[in-house]
Amino acid sequence: MQRMEDISRLFFFLVFCAAGILSIGLAALGPEWKNLYELNSAIEQTRLSNEQIEKIISDHQVLISHINSDPNILKRIAPLSLGTEAVDGNNPAGQMTEQMLGRVRAVLQQLDDRPKEAKVPKWLSRCTTEPGRAILFTCGGGLVVVSFACFSKKRMKIKNDE
Repeated sequence: MQRMEDISRLFFFLVFCAAGILSIGLAALGPEWKNLYELNSAIEQTRLSNEQIEKIISDHQVLISHINSDPNILKRIAPLSLGTEAVDGNNPAGQMTEQMLGRVRAVLQQLDDRPKEAKVPKWLSRCTTEPGRAILFTCGGGLVVVSFACFSKKRMKIKNDE
């Protein structure tokens, strides 16, 4: 029976002490953890931007190779790039309607409206507020104290016969 009591004391001591230490650790390191999520999000956005830039560069390289192979293509591309009136009647720029432009603008607006915030979990956002950190630290300290006070090894009482 004593062995079962010792095992249960050890179990409760470990559970309470671990919960207290984890909450103190979260209170102390929560802002750093939140910063890690924000940095990872910024790295991901930078990677996506770099991919878009590489795609634009490859498109321009293809366009430059077409210009070098056929100089007449420059006469067809220049009015589109500069926004002037096309001289050629077969130019597809004259076939663009206001409805098509509205659709293109809507798609571009949706691409620009993408959220660029860090994907920090909600529980971590709540834990990193000042009141939340204070509560976590206090409760964690309380759990550690309770685990040592209530579930530590029993002291043997010495009987003095005087």
